[in-house]
Amino acid sequence: MPSPQKSKSGVYYFRQRVPADLRRKVGRAELAYSLRTKDPAEAKARFAQEAAKVAMRWKALRAVPSPLPHVQLVALAGELYRRQMALLRAEPGEPELWMEVLNLLRRLDGDGDALERWYGATADELLQEHGLATDAVSRTRLIQEAHAAYRQAAEQLLRQAKGDYRPDPDAGRFPELPAASTAQSTSNAVTIGDLFDLWKRDHLADGKAERTPRDHRQKIDDFIAYLGHEDAARVTSKDVSDWAEGLRHERGLAPKTVSDKYLSAVRAVFGAGVAKFRIERKPVSAVRVKVPKRVLERSKGYTDDEAARVLKAALEALDAPGNTSPVNRLVYRWLPWICAYTGARGGEIAQLRKEDFTVEGGVHCIRITPEAGSVKTGEYRIVPLHPHLIEQGLLKMVEGSKGGPIFYAQSKRERKAGSSRASYAVGKASEWVRKTVKISDRRVQPNHGWRHRFKTVARDVGIEQRYMDAIQGHADGSASASYGENTVRALYREIQKLPRHKLGKK
Repeated sequence: MPSPQKSKSGVYYFRQRVPADLRRKVGRAELAYSLRTKDPAEAKARFAQEAAKVAMRWKALRAVPSPLPHVQLVALAGELYRRQMALLRAEPGEPELWMEVLNLLRRLDGDGDALERWYGATADELLQEHGLATDAVSRTRLIQEAHAAYRQAAEQLLRQAKGDYRPDPDAGRFPELPAASTAQSTSNAVTIGDLFDLWKRDHLADGKAERTPRDHRQKIDDFIAYLGHEDAARVTSKDVSDWAEGLRHERGLAPKTVSDKYLSAVRAVFGAGVAKFRIERKPVSAVRVKVPKRVLERSKGYTDDEAARVLKAALEALDAPGNTSPVNRLVYRWLPWICAYTGARGGEIAQLRKEDFTVEGGVHCIRITPEAGSVKTGEYRIVPLHPHLIEQGLLKMVEGSKGGPIFYAQSKRERKAGSSRASYAVGKASEWVRKTVKISDRRVQPNHGWRHRFKTVARDVGIEQRYMDAIQGHADGSASASYGENTVRALYREIQKLPRHKLGKK
């Protein structure tokens, strides 16, 4: 749920993105202003009030202008009257002041241009507060009713300034504002946050990755901020479509990111709501973002030359000049080599712990497991280590390390949604490949390039597909794959077929 943001000075701020379809009308991409308090509880209350006002503003800007009946215009003017009276009830000021105000207001009678200058902005704000859009004629009538309401208030305040606090005999002329047709009891309304909690509970109960809810929460919060409300029943397919359009064309996100990340999160959360009978329909169902087919101009894996450059630089990483931290040096030294000989995802290697290095049937292996962090398939696997890794001293390095993660330092500090310390280590490795090794071709990913190269080399040396998939954690989707097991002995036999990288220094 969106919440107030604390500035460096301790003052809380209201911040909310302007929906993409309204940015031209509003004239900016974000609303940001002080809530004028340093108290967290007060900031939360004020934020809720402002969020409600902003939601009505978005509703008004999206509404189709239509005439308003006279009774509604007078009711709106009555709200202005009551606000003015409440503001000055305890201390109305001097009678002379209100006599001057009344003289001024009388001079405005019948002057349309002057009334527009005095009350135009107030009328527009009042309409937006109630989510209303009207035509020019009704707006002019509202301005006239606002003028009459302020004149009536001035007359009553003049009497109070003279000491007469008897109720205004004409205060009852203002009718009550009709309840908004879309209003719902907050106790019965189902929020988008409620649907997220339903989805998250099942996701975690099924033993799936804890990282996914953090990532989905960020996407859902972005959607709520765009909407300006959290009422799940009010969300339409057009809301979702406009949001997706804004992500693509206003914020420049890639179509695949919008489809596979943002829409996927909303689809999962609203799907849970339908499945649990909290809402009747899934507004995201009809929304699609077309992902253009990527033009393949080269192999996604490293070339022989690129692989040799990265691995040679990795051999020298521990002694390279500079103030790089010891743990990052370990990342640069070992992550490329382990990925090259296992075809694993960079994150799977970066999250390895000391206890994930094991011996199975006399073979040194690594255990890639969801216990250590994110594993895309959600399943553990055992991968034998290539003899060349052991000869380089990998096991000696692991033996000399402390317990727990090897390639990042543990910390209780909470990271942003979708992030982890292992992913940070992967990012550092990517940065090193780009900046230090100078692999600048953006068509090959610094860490995932090893995963593609592994497949290419494995095919060259005759490793069968089912063994490649078992080593890399790929599922081939066939029924036969679920029968029997790929033993460590069989996988080690296949791993040894991979040729050694001969780079000189060992």
